[in-house]
Amino acid sequence: MLEEIGLFQLADDRMRYLTAQQSVIARNIANADTPGYQAQDLAPFQPRNAQAGGADAKLALASTEPGHFGAASGSDWPLVPAPAAANYGEKPDGNTVSLEEQMMKQADVANNYALATAAYSKSLSLMKTAIDFGK
Repeated sequence: MLEEIGLFQLADDRMRYLTAQQSVIARNIANADTPGYQAQDLAPFQPRNAQAGGADAKLALASTEPGHFGAASGSDWPLVPAPAAANYGEKPDGNTVSLEEQMMKQADVANNYALATAAYSKSLSLMKTAIDFGK
């Protein structure tokens, strides 16, 4: 029911995007010492209905072992190589991950996620107030 309301769909899309971005950041940090690893990033956020063809596909759940809970194996947002920042270069072993840059991105993701959840919960609260107003 709430998925049909544009504001809730937008907040849901934004939170899914930020979750996928957090996974990419975690993967970059985990491979900070892997020789030749190229840092990755997600393409800029676009709501699902604004993507090509208005696709409304949900994140697919997959597991690598029968005992594992399903985990998001992919996302609706394409991976792109992380842009090389002027202050951060490539290490001699070919690795392009900068832990400082990844930690700054992680803080941005956390702040953006908090904002999206606050907007979602406030909208839900306003809707409940409107429904219960006459009682």
